[in-house]
Formats: sequence, structure tokens, C-alpha cells
Amino acid sequence: MEFIDKISAGLTNAGRTVSQSAKNFSDTNKLRNEISTEKRNIQQKYAEIGQLYYEKFNNDPGCDFFPEVDAILTSMRHIEALEAEIQEVQNRRPELVTVPEGRMGDPSIRPSAMVCMQCGQSYDDTSMTFCSNCGQKLTAQYPTAAAATLAPSQTAADVTSTPTVTPAPAPESHAVPDTPAEPPKAEPAKRVCLNCGCVAADDSVFCAQCGTKLV
Repeated sequence: MEFIDKISAGLTNAGRTVSQSAKNFSDTNKLRNEISTEKRNIQQKYAEIGQLYYEKFNNDPGCDFFPEVDAILTSMRHIEALEAEIQEVQNRRPELVTVPEGRMGDPSIRPSAMVCMQCGQSYDDTSMTFCSNCGQKLTAQYPTAAAATLAPSQTAADVTSTPTVTPAPAPESHAVPDTPAEPPKAEPAKRVCLNCGCVAADDSVFCAQCGTKLV
């Protein structure tokens, strides 16, 4: 009976030790969190004191911490310049070249690209009518005015004439054993505009021909 009492007392003491250790750990963490909170409060007050000092002495070159104050002024001016540059970039639009007067309708002057004035997307395919990114109607972009002025006129003969080609001699025939034909490979499904039936690129959001949103 005495042996059992000793075991029971030992287990009780061990449980009390574990419980006390857990409580000590919890209390320590709580105190450390309070210390961290007070340190953050101190840092915030330091920042407020520094801001008050800056606002009071930013125009006084003779103040004790003028180099630091001047560094803040320099950074603020730099930030203003960068924000103005960002605004300029956001307001930027593609520069379109006007076709010289009297050359409108000239078949020798063709668009070099199609440009979306809404999102700035540019397309080399001049047959496109609408932006596949935002659905806005595209604007034709022409070559430089100098290139358009010097462009030679295109005649019907330039289009219809066909150069004479001398046929190459037929290659010698060699007997080739018959091989079984491979079955045709299935082509991947293409995206088609439900409004006009035009085939669209995989990454298009709007149809490039009619501007309808793709599904």
C-alpha cells in the first residue's frame, strides 16, 4: 500500500510540474508580447517627434539635423517627379502618322499596323478591325510621312503580271515500296466567334473582326 501511495504521489507531482511549466511558458509569452507592444509605441513616438521636428525646421538650414531634413526634402522632390512621370506614361497614346494630303486612297500607301487607342495594343495583321484584348475598334497606323510621300504608285500590271518560270526537270523515279498510310491526326479545337464565325486566337477576349466578346 505504501508503494502505491508513493507512485500516486510521484504522478501527482509530475502533473503539477508539467502544469506549472506550461503556465510559466504562457505567462512569459504574454509579458514578452506586452514588451513588444511598448517598443512599437516607442518607435511610433520617435517617428512622430521626428516628423514634428521636420515640419518645424525644414526651412531652417541652421537646425541641428539639417542634413537629415535636407535628405527628406530631396526624397520628396524625387517622389513628386516620379509620380509626374507615371502620370505621363499612363496618358501616353500611340503616335499615328497622317497620310499626306492628296495621297488618300493611293493603293501604294497601306497601314503598317492596327492600333487600339483604348489599351495601346498593336497588331501587325492589318485586316483586323477590333482589338482582341478590349473589343475597341482599331485605328490604322501608317508609315512615316516621308516614306508615304516617296512610296511608288502601284499599277495593275504590277499586280497581274506573272514572271516566267522555267520548269525544273522531273526527278528520276525510283520504285518505293508501299507503306501503310498513317491515320490523320486530330487537330485541336479552335475558338470561333459565335456572331461572325471568325476563328480567334487562343488568348483573344474579343473577336478581331466584329468586336463580339468570345465565350
